[in-house]
Amino acid sequence: MDTRRRSPGALCAVALFAALAAPAHALGPQDGLKNTPGAMFNSEDIALMKAQVFAALKAEKDGETLAWKNDKTGASGTVVPMNRLTWNGLSCRRVQIANAFKGQTAQGIYKFCQKPPGTWKLAGEEVG
Repeated sequence: MDTRRRSPGALCAVALFAALAAPAHALGPQDGLKNTPGAMFNSEDIALMKAQVFAALKAEKDGETLAWKNDKTGASGTVVPMNRLTWNGLSCRRVQIANAFKGQTAQGIYKFCQKPPGTWKLAGEEVG
């Protein structure tokens, strides 16, 4: 799959990540995220994915794949830290996120920025 193209499944996972206060089931068909891997993640799946996203954001090297898998649910994914950049005066990093669940896969490239420093926020999905 071309990682530069919009991917609703990966977007769902990032939306779940970005909306940490909301339970996973709160984001679903009404949000246009129906039938995507992330829409089916439980709280344990989300926690595993989040841990790898945070590790990628802190990683020294670009391009190293960080994988996660929940053996209980079969959900899995990878997170790849990409380049660092400054955007609107903020320190940011691009991250490729791919997720899989019950035969469905999705991936995308996302920009996370620190605001305030040390606190990462989703700045957007990049569409090439």
